[in-house]
Amino acid sequence: MTTGDAAPVETAASWVYDPWRERPRVAAAALVSAVALCAVVVAAREPFVMAVALCAFCIAAFAPALAKTEVRLDAEGAARRSLFGWERRRWAQVRRVEELPSALLLSPYPHRHWLDATRALSLPVPPARRDELAAAVRVLREAGHDARHAARA
Repeated sequence: MTTGDAAPVETAASWVYDPWRERPRVAAAALVSAVALCAVVVAAREPFVMAVALCAFCIAAFAPALAKTEVRLDAEGAARRSLFGWERRRWAQVRRVEELPSALLLSPYPHRHWLDATRALSLPVPPARRDELAAAVRVLREAGHDARHAARA
C-alpha cells in the first residue's frame, strides 16, 4: 500500500438475530398467525397443490419473525442471510440508513419512499448491540463512499 491510499477499514461486524430469543412474544404471535392462516386455507377446501402453495406463502410472509437471520457488514456492503438465501447491498447503493425499533434499514432512496418495503434491506439488530451496530454501519458506509469518491479522483 502506498502512502496515498486510504487506510483499510476492518470487517465491522457479523451477528445472528434469533427472533425467538430477542422477541419471543412477537415470534409466538407470528407462528400462531401463520398456523391460523394455514387453517383458513385448509378450511377453504382448495385443491391440495393450491392449499400447500398458499400455506407456504402464509408461512413465508411471517418468516422474518420466525427464523434466524445472519448479518454481515464489511467494507463493500451489508449482507443478510435468511431462509431464502443471501441478499446483499453495496454501500454505493445505500442512500439512507434509518434506525427502526428493531432493525436498521438500508434504503436506495434518500428520503422515505413507498418502495422501501421491497427495495430496502432491513438488518434486524439485537437490542443490546443496537448502538454498536448502528455505528458500525455508519462508519463502513462513510468509508465505502469515501473509497468510491477517491477512485473517481
